[in-house]
Amino acid sequence: MENQIYWILVGTRPEVIKQVPLYFELVRRFGKEKVALVGTGQHKELLEQALSHFGVHLDFNLNIMKPNQTLSSSSAAVLEGLDELFLKSKPEWLIVQGDTTSAAMAAWAAFQSGVKVAHNEAGLRSYDLDHPFPEEGNRRLIAIVAKAHFAPTEMARQALLNEGVPAQNIFLTGNTGIDALKWTLEQHAPESISQLLKVVKDAGQKPVLLTAHRRENKAAMDAWFETLAKFIVSNPELSLIYPIHPNHTAKPAAEKHLSHLKQVHMIPAIHYGETCHLLSECEFVITDSGGIQEEASTLGLPVVICRKTTERMEAVNEGVARLAGTDPDSIRKSMQWAKNLGRPEKRGIQRNIFGDGFAAQRIADQL
Repeated sequence: MENQIYWILVGTRPEVIKQVPLYFELVRRFGKEKVALVGTGQHKELLEQALSHFGVHLDFNLNIMKPNQTLSSSSAAVLEGLDELFLKSKPEWLIVQGDTTSAAMAAWAAFQSGVKVAHNEAGLRSYDLDHPFPEEGNRRLIAIVAKAHFAPTEMARQALLNEGVPAQNIFLTGNTGIDALKWTLEQHAPESISQLLKVVKDAGQKPVLLTAHRRENKAAMDAWFETLAKFIVSNPELSLIYPIHPNHTAKPAAEKHLSHLKQVHMIPAIHYGETCHLLSECEFVITDSGGIQEEASTLGLPVVICRKTTERMEAVNEGVARLAGTDPDSIRKSMQWAKNLGRPEKRGIQRNIFGDGFAAQRIADQL
């Protein structure tokens, strides 16, 4: 790994999705010998699944994932693993993405070793350290040590300016996740999704996507899913598709309230390509996830955000998303709003809230 200028770090599936477009662009411009894709293994199976979707391989993998790991143990493993790697070879830049434990600890390790940190998707803020946890703390930590901040939106850029980040270090680029979404939708839809959608449409129903996994929502999920079940039953023209996240935070509530309903398809976790193509056919989305808010909004789909806060207020301000929280009545009203708003072709609306598909090129220009 000698003489490499850019190390692009990934630890989870969302990081792969948003880093690979930049990896492709840097390799195209500077050659493979100048760029390395470094994995932490924070989410081993999902990481490998996402890499496979794009047809890329890690140059180095810390393999930190262990049984019963905690945030502290995984943090220590990233710090120690990168510290050992930096003793053998150092890039000029370490590029981290978003707000994961991998990103925050890798940025800190690079800072301590004298490696410049670039932050892809900088400036997202909920201004609540408990929501989302630990992501809000992670991204603020990265902002302290980063030399280059690639802000996806003007709101993100303003947040960084308000925190005292020098304007000359902030670059408005758009979100590389939209680059990945557009690339993926140009590929053929996976057969698994085509078959699932055929089942839904043959039943005369319209698909609605649910994603739920946030640890801070665990206590509220029983009431949330009970409300969701009542809504689906009262709207027989809808079919709810729920891929179960591997962390199983929502699985008990889902099995209790949703598993017996004919309108509900509870399926194993699906890969990124399947998610994008499924999303593109849905009426609306109900989620406590992050990146899917960007993807759904870009496709013009109404988004019901079941979280106390969101760091993606741009979609709410544009009127294509609602911050429902976890209160059952608020969630019910927000789902009704989403159903009434419907798919974008009914409204003739195109959205470009989070990017135009050329973010990786802009970031590469600055690097």
